[in-house]
Amino acid sequence: MRYNLFKKEAASSWEVAKEKLMKSTSLNPERIGEDYKKAFPYDYNPEVHFVFEGDLTTPYRIEEDFSITFYNERELVEQGYRVLTDGEFLEGDNIRYIHSPGKFYEWNGTEWTYSAELERVFLNSEIQATEKQIEATQAQVVSREALGMYTTSLEIKITELLEKHSELCYELSKTYKGE
Repeated sequence: MRYNLFKKEAASSWEVAKEKLMKSTSLNPERIGEDYKKAFPYDYNPEVHFVFEGDLTTPYRIEEDFSITFYNERELVEQGYRVLTDGEFLEGDNIRYIHSPGKFYEWNGTEWTYSAELERVFLNSEIQATEKQIEATQAQVVSREALGMYTTSLEIKITELLEKHSELCYELSKTYKGE
């Protein structure tokens, strides 16, 4: 069990509450029970301190009755301890997630919207990569022909790459229709 020794003072924010934590230790609960002097023999004074039993895994605050209250997801976001990522939004006190419908969608804070620009960038990158493959393969064909070597498999590969290039260019042209 994790035992956390705190100063007996309320704290309305995590920054202040963290300063109230004096010591923390892991001990066998059967050995300690509720005799916190065993956990903190030289420090614990029930007039000045209180002990929270458990892990302090997320931001918390100390209430007037010296209980620890952990922030809920909404409070984490509102206080800046948690940043929502793409696809996340608050619903009540909870964070919900909507999966992206595809790689060419952008999160606008409330929904995914299609981005023709993202698709264009991707297609242009694919077109350039395919052109480099065509050039490299054509260079292999030329050097093999110069040596009198067999080039049919490379010529088939060039044809496939040219078809891929054509399809990518066609897909790119479709992203400009309707503008």
